[in-house]
Amino acid sequence: MRFILFVCMVFISCMGYGQQIAYEKTDPIDFYSKKLSKQAIKEDIRFWLTTMEESHVNMYHSISREQMQLLVDSLLIPFQDSVTHIESILIFSRLGAALDEGHVGLVSSRITDSLYNQSLRFPFQLQKVTQDAWFVSYDISSTPKLEMNDKIISINHIPVSELNQRFHCLFGGLDNWRKEQIASYSKKLLFLAGISSPFEIEAIKENGDKIHFTVQGFHRSQIDSITKMLTTKMNHQSNKPYEFSWLKNGIGYLNYRSMRNDPTLPFDQFLTTVFTSLNDSSSKGLVIDLRENGGGDSQLGERLLAHFNKKPYILAGGMKWKISSHYKAFLKTSKNYNEADNKFYMSQPDGNTYTYVNRELKKPIIKEPFFEGKVAFLIGTGTFSSANMLADGVVSYQLAATFGEPTGESPNDFGEMFNFMLPNSHVIARAASKMFTRANKDEKNLGPVVPENIIIPTATDKKQKKDPVLESAVNWILNK
Repeated sequence: MRFILFVCMVFISCMGYGQQIAYEKTDPIDFYSKKLSKQAIKEDIRFWLTTMEESHVNMYHSISREQMQLLVDSLLIPFQDSVTHIESILIFSRLGAALDEGHVGLVSSRITDSLYNQSLRFPFQLQKVTQDAWFVSYDISSTPKLEMNDKIISINHIPVSELNQRFHCLFGGLDNWRKEQIASYSKKLLFLAGISSPFEIEAIKENGDKIHFTVQGFHRSQIDSITKMLTTKMNHQSNKPYEFSWLKNGIGYLNYRSMRNDPTLPFDQFLTTVFTSLNDSSSKGLVIDLRENGGGDSQLGERLLAHFNKKPYILAGGMKWKISSHYKAFLKTSKNYNEADNKFYMSQPDGNTYTYVNRELKKPIIKEPFFEGKVAFLIGTGTFSSANMLADGVVSYQLAATFGEPTGESPNDFGEMFNFMLPNSHVIARAASKMFTRANKDEKNLGPVVPENIIIPTATDKKQKKDPVLESAVNWILNK
């Protein structure tokens, strides 16, 4: 997962802003060199608040309107007359994170991404963030000094515990998810915080030895060579959304990394091949790994269940969808926008909320080839969005055994995200238009999906390339 996220971060600006953005504007020629007036930021904040309030099902579920206004006031206090583009990114990230939603947090802009692309970046891949340490997975500097499981405790004389406090408030969601985001976005976060190369590092080796050293950051021009090096180190880890392989003892392993359809191997075709193979080999069981799955199309989860589940279930207790002019404007930005395809939403009056409740469990769809063997799901802090919804349905209605760690998100969450640009700063923010209720319909439970069998890998497990979560699932299939 870390490698995939690294590649995504590396190319965040190379790809440009081809995605849909409501109210998109072109930056003026001299926009890069100018600061933003405090008044312009105030106007953008009002625009942000209005857009969020009018498009969100329940914007103030975790923070009151009064508390939000106090936060706005406090964020503006340090500025006299003007705000830099980077400072505007931090302001609107703080506001978004205050909603306490995993899908809302760090915002972006063309200018800050361009500046980031020109910077020398932090030359370490992180595997885990704790309160006072960043655990290294790979040292990608020209002269590596740290190895997997060594931990960085300060950067440029700033304790990691202090950096975590600064960065934690730039992301929404559960604490585990925020730490995941800090690990994934560490390079950009340090850039935004003004912590630049050369990086003076204080670290503790796995054997307890403390070391100090200074290291140069890497430039965008070095990305290709670094990516190749990481690919080699990680045994050519695939970026495919789903792959199937065989474990020992005839157990199938489906690494389900993303709930998106691969046009080179459509999901339905992939499933037919997988379950035919399982049946033809008289396999004892199947392990489905969702630990790196950040979501996508929830319907793909339904298609997967159809090949092995006979129990009634629902993946969500219900859904609320706010009708707004902002989401309508976003829909119209699509190059493939079709009025007929969006007729329902576009015909609804702005301000209304469409509500749907799953009053009864869904009768399972049985699809051939159907597998009668044991099925186990692996979940963890990287299980998010639609993958989290799938995990929640599996746990709630005991559709399969579950192993691993609690997920990175509550199933009572907000989604159907859209991007919109603020008029003065040109910051690209995100908003949610839907609210989903967890499968058991308990709207008050804001906790994550908790697996039936909680297993937390240790640092030693990771260094020795052991996977106790997978091992436990295999043992369950073989021995139960």
